[in-house]
Amino acid sequence: MSELKSLHVINVYIEAWFRQEIVENVLNDFSVYDPEVRKALAETVKEEVKVSGFRNPLTAPKRLLVRETEKKFETNPYLVKAILNAWVQLYDKYSQTFDKALTTLGFSFSENAASYADPVNAFEQGWPEGVDYQKVIEAVRKEDEKIDMTDDQIVLYSILRTGYLPGENEEENG
Repeated sequence: MSELKSLHVINVYIEAWFRQEIVENVLNDFSVYDPEVRKALAETVKEEVKVSGFRNPLTAPKRLLVRETEKKFETNPYLVKAILNAWVQLYDKYSQTFDKALTTLGFSFSENAASYADPVNAFEQGWPEGVDYQKVIEAVRKEDEKIDMTDDQIVLYSILRTGYLPGENEEENG
């Protein structure tokens, strides 16, 4: 078994603009999440994110909260867990589509992927032989032609759904 990677390693695979989009979308409206995810998100943001001039970062202007959260997202696996668990819920309506497409490509699903209970030891490394971002995107879009997700969202959701980071060479291709 390969060495597990921390959740914040996901930052290697996503562009800065996409990280900002993720954080903005997640912090936009807490009411859309299950109570458990909402509570974990609020508690983690309050504990891990500091916004100058605000005891509770959730009361800060959204722009400041997003900026400070995004900075912490790069280095804090616990905050990454809370943010990504909420982000995944935004797209869980497509979970069966992804499961079919990813299974067809030869993916297995890590036991860690269900909830990422330990954000420090979360991801396994390596996609099936010959699978790259484009093949994942094509397989998902073939399974559901009307899917309302960008290519970047499809790749991130695939990583989070399976618990596997792409192979080392895919970093340069993304």
